[in-house]
Amino acid sequence: MSITVELAPEVEARLWAQACAQGVSLATYLQTVIEQIAALESSEVGSLEEFEAGMDALAEGSEQIPVLPPAAYSRESIYGAEA
Repeated sequence: MSITVELAPEVEARLWAQACAQGVSLATYLQTVIEQIAALESSEVGSLEEFEAGMDALAEGSEQIPVLPPAAYSRESIYGAEA
């Protein structure tokens, strides 16, 4: 597949610099970047059921955690009286 993209000159210059730093052509560099982005997006997307199961697992046992008094969150209790 062939795609034409119009880039701002400063963006093009940064992409050229990154491609040169890796020792590849701009086309090869862009193809690699696009393939990496496509792979990330497809691997990160999960179903709502998977998300909810993860949240349930994270919350498991949280009802046993004691509630701290408001004084535990004061500046003095965190940094000490000298701060």
